[in-house]
Amino acid sequence: MIKVNLLADRQAKDRMIIQSQMVMGVIVILASFVLCAFWYQVKAGQISDTNQKIAQAKKALAGQKKIRKKVTEMEAKEKRIKAMLKAIDDLMAIKRGPTVYYDNLNTILPPEIWVTSLTDNSGSFLVNGYSFSNNAIAQFMKNMEGSDYFSGVNLQTINKTRFGKETLKKFTINSRASLGKKAEKAKKKEGNTGSKPGRKS
Repeated sequence: MIKVNLLADRQAKDRMIIQSQMVMGVIVILASFVLCAFWYQVKAGQISDTNQKIAQAKKALAGQKKIRKKVTEMEAKEKRIKAMLKAIDDLMAIKRGPTVYYDNLNTILPPEIWVTSLTDNSGSFLVNGYSFSNNAIAQFMKNMEGSDYFSGVNLQTINKTRFGKETLKKFTINSRASLGKKAEKAKKKEGNTGSKPGRKS
C-alpha cells in the first residue's frame, strides 16, 4: 500500500497563493504611489498655473489702480482749471461791466444831458436820462454811435416832463455793446489797406 503526503502539497500551494497575493499587494501599493505622484504633479501644475494667473491679475489690478489714480488726478486738475477759467471770465465780466461804459458815457456826454441809469442786459444796454433839447439827444446818440463801446444806437422813447418850472425831455436809448470791436475792425481795415502793393507809375 502506497501512502501520498498531501499535506506538504497543500502547504506549498498555500505558500504560493500567499506569495502571489503579497506580490499583487505590492504591485497595487506601487501603482497607488505612482497614481498619487501623477495626481500630485497634475494638481501642482494646476496650482502653479492658478498662482500665475492670480499674480497676473494682481499686477493688472495694480496697473488699473495707477491708471484710475492718474485719471482722478487729471479730472481734479480739469476741475481746477475750469474753476480758474470761470473765475477769470467772472473777473473779465466785471471788468467789462457797466463801469467802463459809464466812464465812456461821461466822456461823450453833451453838457445839456445827464444820465440817470445804464442797464446791461447780456450786452444790450438801456440808457435813461434827461435833456433840455432834442438836439442834445441827437448829438448824444451820434457820440454813442461813434464810440468804440456802443453800436446799433436807437432812440426808444422820448417824453416831455416837468421838473419844477423847467420842461425836460425824458428819453430811453437802447444800444448794443461793442467794447472796442470798432477799433479792431478799423485797425484790420487799415492793415489790409496798408498791405496792398502800390501801383507802378
